[in-house]
Order: sequence, then C-alpha cells, then structure tokens
Amino acid sequence: MEWHRAVREFFVPIDREDSMTTDFIHADEAETAVANLLYGGMVDMSVCVDAQPKPLTLKGHYDNSVDSLARPMTWSQGEGQNVIERFGTPEGVVGYPSKGDAFKAKRPIAAILKYLTLMIDDILERFPAGQVPPIDQFTFRTKEELEPCLREPLSPGWKSIHELKRVGIF
Repeated sequence: MEWHRAVREFFVPIDREDSMTTDFIHADEAETAVANLLYGGMVDMSVCVDAQPKPLTLKGHYDNSVDSLARPMTWSQGEGQNVIERFGTPEGVVGYPSKGDAFKAKRPIAAILKYLTLMIDDILERFPAGQVPPIDQFTFRTKEELEPCLREPLSPGWKSIHELKRVGIF
C-alpha cells in the first residue's frame, strides 16, 4: 500500500493551522513533516533547501504523488516530461521541506494508523490468524504444491514462494 495515497485528503492544503500549505510532492513539506514527527532527531532542518521541478512540456497535466489534484495523468506517467532529477533538482527535493513542521503530520499519521487498523481488522475478520483463502480460488497451483509455502516461515518444511517451480513466464 502506498499509505500516503490512502489518506491523500490529509495532504491537501486547507485553511487550518495544522494543515499542509503546499500540495504533496516528493521530498516536500508533507514528507518532511512526517519525518519530523516520526524520527525528528534524524532530520537536520538547518540544511533544508526548497526546490521545484523543471517541466519540459505539459506543465499542469500530471498529478502529484498522491493524485490529490485530480489531473488527467498520474505523476508516474510523466516520465520524459520533466528534466531528470539529477539535473532538474540536484538538491534532491521537489518541494518545500522548509515548511515541514511535525505538528502538520499528526492528522495524516493518525488517519493512516486508523485506516490500517480497520483494514487489518477486516482481513482478520474474513481470514482469522491461521486461515488462508481457498487456494483453488486464487492460483492455478495445487494445494499440495503450495502447502509448504503456507507454513510458518522458517518452520520445518516451510518453503518460500520463490522456491516454487516456475510456471510459464512466472
């Protein structure tokens, strides 16, 4: 899961004291705020540099990392539409990390923790610990072939899925 996409609405600037002031983008206000909240002792704000990407074409047609702008194309589809990072943003950032206050990250972090808890609870309700979905409904492999992969990792007889015989190109 790209957790930041699951709670993208918390990264959209709104008129609140604890809101981001810029749209989410790589190495920006949002990512720096989260870093400052979760492991602030490892963030040296004295070396923050703000920078912006340098588009070659189609500025405004591509969305940001969390797709919060509802543009026609995702940011990842814009390959070749911007100067590559090494030359376009040698600073290593594409936003405003200097605005990355830990206080602004509390709402998105609380939201993703709540969402992840909900998702895990939903999975565990459907498949309690030790139960797996019916094998014949999600693979062409046999139950016998997959049985070692469904054991507790590193227990006697366990196998990684990477040890399975390849089937076709898979």
